[in-house]
Amino acid sequence: MTVGDIMTRKVVSCRKDTDIGAAARLMLAGRFGALPVVDAHGRIAGIITDRDIAMAAATRQRNASHISVHEVMSEKVRTCVVGDDIGAALARMEAARVHRLPVVDAASQLVGILSVDDILLRALDHSDGAASIGFVKALRQICSRPGIESEPATSRAIVND
Repeated sequence: MTVGDIMTRKVVSCRKDTDIGAAARLMLAGRFGALPVVDAHGRIAGIITDRDIAMAAATRQRNASHISVHEVMSEKVRTCVVGDDIGAALARMEAARVHRLPVVDAASQLVGILSVDDILLRALDHSDGAASIGFVKALRQICSRPGIESEPATSRAIVND
């Protein structure tokens, strides 16, 4: 199974000069947590997440309409190609601890996005898809927080005041 089989093709993106308020509205309308940032030729220039926007809005002394995406976006973007194997794309997500990968074609044009949700929701129907212990391990790695050991549920304390 390839990335092209399950990726989301209707991808919304923004440009570097988009303000973070507009980017947040796009995310809200589309119900997603990240936007690929593209240049004038449709090639990946970066990615911005809802967390990037929240941190910028909370720490800068400017209105969101006066903060450009290029100020807070990540320029180091991991991508995958339409023809990549799902396992290889998942391994890339796991290694980078990212929940989504912009998908590009041979000319580096943005053509879609692959998320762990896509893998979970669509690949489960395929015998070689996400229904494996490998997927569960990869998802655990992607969702883990660096520097924080995972505690067994029995050792967590619940405090009620």
